[in-house]
Amino acid sequence: MTLNINGAEFDYRTENIEKLTKDFIDYIVTDVPFFALQNELLYLMEKRNITKFRIPGSMTSDKQDHIFYFQVIVVKENKKLRTYHYLGMDLKKESYSKITE
Repeated sequence: MTLNINGAEFDYRTENIEKLTKDFIDYIVTDVPFFALQNELLYLMEKRNITKFRIPGSMTSDKQDHIFYFQVIVVKENKKLRTYHYLGMDLKKESYSKITE
């Protein structure tokens, strides 16, 4: 089965994809190489109309959740094409605003 990513792609035209791949490899513990997951990640972000994905701590080398952030750039010549430009990764910030009684 092929996932329909509707013209979405990661930013392959700059060194940006190298940074994304390095961060993924450095922190995510999986036997599946990043290139094999790319279309699934793009599909999920496109389907949900979001610009980030989260990897749970159970799958990371430091056992903490990591969020990968992107900026979507629409190609001027063809509005149906979108490039996901990697902005960086951050640890998931837990909200501590709840006051326990």
